[in-house]
Amino acid sequence: MSAFDALKQNSLSFSLLPISIRELFFLTETPCDIFGMVDGLYKLILREHSFINSQVLRDLISRNHSTVFVQQDRRNDIITLQQNNLRTVTRSLSIGDAVEKGRKQLGLLTLNMSYLYDDPTDDETLSLQYQSVKNLCSFLYERPEIHEKLYHDYIKQKHHFIFAQPLLSSLFLVGILKMSHLYSFKEVESLFITSYFKDIGMSVIPTEKYDQRTLSDEERVLLNSHPKTSAQILQGRIQLSPAHFAIMENHHLFSLLTKDLHVPDTSKLDHKEAKMISGFETMVISITDVIAAMITPRPYRDATSLFDSLELAKVLMSDDYPGEFKLMVNYFKSVFFK
Repeated sequence: MSAFDALKQNSLSFSLLPISIRELFFLTETPCDIFGMVDGLYKLILREHSFINSQVLRDLISRNHSTVFVQQDRRNDIITLQQNNLRTVTRSLSIGDAVEKGRKQLGLLTLNMSYLYDDPTDDETLSLQYQSVKNLCSFLYERPEIHEKLYHDYIKQKHHFIFAQPLLSSLFLVGILKMSHLYSFKEVESLFITSYFKDIGMSVIPTEKYDQRTLSDEERVLLNSHPKTSAQILQGRIQLSPAHFAIMENHHLFSLLTKDLHVPDTSKLDHKEAKMISGFETMVISITDVIAAMITPRPYRDATSLFDSLELAKVLMSDDYPGEFKLMVNYFKSVFFK
């Protein structure tokens, strides 16, 4: 390597910012130069305004460019484009192919959730996410027949579980609540929003920490307090009642009984412990959260079967809520076991 090349590489190491290639999904051209790492060196792999589509992205991923690099002062160009994409899709959800629109909406919402985790105090990003989630609730409520297809398409996208988890659990929630015929749409909407935003307090820990099997004592304390942190972050910024913030604050009560917050240990849970959770609304949000966590893989474990996750739900709720438990089983049988 010449002295000039070495100087250029050194300059790039200070000016480039790593991002997931997912941030290029749903774009038709690059808003800035995109760099990759090749043999330990930064290489320009896509020039500004280069055409991109799914095949271009697949080719990059096949060449080990799942992480790419952009100039730090151009990162906001990508964020702005993707947030405008989210606004456009949100406004036109009811137009066109429902599955394709839903798939795109779920992907863009997940991207914007990652931006919100980067800065949960950003009111503009939160407002966009809140309005888009409200529209998504209405879209899903009116189209239960596409839930299974959306679920499988979304799983294939392999988003980081921290950003995917609240969306999957809320997808299950809206289907269960609609099938119950016990709640008005506005009540379902409020519970859907509560479910979706309940984990925003996890943003206090760097995302990469969640890929580890264990956390430090300080990190675990922060993680265990994330329900209350979520409510503190959102109070006065999104439209939810005190009762819904209370649900948010209590949605992880039973998980404090286990060492692994992600997947409760069924051998250490019994009916008496399950009574710690009060109210079916809190229970169903907690249970759909657990099911979504168990049936999706983590970097340190494989996914659990839906049958096993429902067995845990049975331990937690069947004695106090037998009818509701049967409803939940019927929902998964009719939607995912067809």
